[in-house]
Order: sequence, then C-alpha cells, then structure tokens
Amino acid sequence: MSEWPHSDDRQADLLHVRGAGDRTGLDHCLVDGGAHAMSALQHTDQSARRMARLAGLSYVIYSAAGIYITFGPIPGLSTLSGGDAASQPLEFLFRTGLLAEAVMYTFVVISAAAMYAVLKPVSQGGALVGAFCRLIESAMGATFIIFKYAAFAAVVNPDLSPGFSGEERSALVILLRDVYGSAIYFLLIPMAVGGILFFALFFRARFIPRWLAAWGMLTYLVVGSVAATIVLFPSLKEHVMLFFLPGALFEWVVAFWLLFAGINTARWTGKPSATVQNAAP
Repeated sequence: MSEWPHSDDRQADLLHVRGAGDRTGLDHCLVDGGAHAMSALQHTDQSARRMARLAGLSYVIYSAAGIYITFGPIPGLSTLSGGDAASQPLEFLFRTGLLAEAVMYTFVVISAAAMYAVLKPVSQGGALVGAFCRLIESAMGATFIIFKYAAFAAVVNPDLSPGFSGEERSALVILLRDVYGSAIYFLLIPMAVGGILFFALFFRARFIPRWLAAWGMLTYLVVGSVAATIVLFPSLKEHVMLFFLPGALFEWVVAFWLLFAGINTARWTGKPSATVQNAAP
C-alpha cells in the first residue's frame, strides 16, 4: 500500500517537469517566431526603401525625357523632306524625339511596378489598380509613338506609299499628326487615376509627408480634369495648358524626395512590430 503514494508523487513530478519543459519550449518558439517576424519586417522595410528610390529615379528619367520632348530641338514634320541630304540632321533629331518617348514610357512602367511594391502593404488592391492605370497610360503612349513614326516614315520615305499623290500623302501625314497630337490627352486620364490612387495610399500610410501626398492627389486631379476638358472641348486647349505646369513641378519634387529622402515606414510597420514584441517574453 505504501508504494502507491510514492508512485503518485513520481508521476506528479514528471508532469511538473514536462509542463515546465513545454512552457520553456513555447517561450523559445515565441522568441524565435518574434525574431523571424522582426527580421522579415526589416527585410520588407529595406526592400520598400529600395523600390521607393527606384520609383524616384524613374520619375527623374521620364520627367527629363518629357522636358526634352517638349522643349528639345525636335523638328516638326513639316520641316522634313524625303531623301534630301540637308534634312538628314533634322531626321536624326526627330528620331531622338521618338527614342525619348520610348524611354519615357518604359520608365513610367518601371515607376508603376516600384510604386506597387512600395504601397502593396498599405492596400494591395489600390496599389494594383494604380499600377494598371499607369500601364494603360504606357500602352496608349506606345501606340501613339507608332502613329507618329508612321507619319515620319511617310514624309522621309515617299517610296513607302507609291500609290499616293503628293497631296494625298500630305493629307495622310496631317491626319496621323493630328491623331497623335490630340489623342495624347486620352492617356492623361488613366495616368491621373493611377497618380491619385498612389498618393492617396502615401497619404494614408504617411510614407512621405502628408502635404506632399496631398499635393500629388491635387496635381493628378487637375491633370485628369484638364485632359478631359480638352477632349470634350478642343478649342479650349490653348487656354488651359498652363494648368499642366504645377503637375510637372510636383513630379520633380516628389522624384527627388523619393530618390534622396526616401520613405518613412516606421508609422506603418511599427504596428505589427510592436505586436511581435509584446508576444515575446
């Protein structure tokens, strides 16, 4: 009879030791899990900062390309003549304009991908829609480059259209030029939608100063509104073009901010990291 209490005491001691071991193992799991979570958050934060700088660099490149296209020494189609040796330097300058447009829309796509990577933790759906809007902008821009090149080819190489008379060829060039010049405002609308979504997410997450994010939302709202106005009322184009200037200024400011100042993810990533720290002993 005296062996039963002794056996019970040993079982109780074993259960106590096992329970202590389980608690110790659980504590180690929490510590290891917290450390892994902190490491993952740190890696995500570093990746977001790199993507933000890539977005800033992309803004700089495509904004510079836009300035060259708008104010650079690119001749008009009317100054070109096919097969004339004197026009070859002008043809070269015109081709540099086509190359600048290709570079511009390429880096619009790169900036959209980088912005999506930065803003995905804030709202994956909003960042995805914004990125697709900028992709639509680039796809439309690439299509307009083809129209522009078709007009250029018809001017510099009349042999490509032997069935057209001189007047018919001139009419075709004018048509293609007007399609390119007017349809460019259509791509500003998805660009504006994407920009508003991106900087609304920046405003929400406070990755950049809220005044800068609010300026971005206002800028793209104005750009989209002015573009829609020109599409509906083409005669007002000369009267509203000045409204695009604040947008150009903003893109330079935000480009250098993202490139050199970067983003502040502490307000956003601080919430989950605090949770992880509370879980650790």
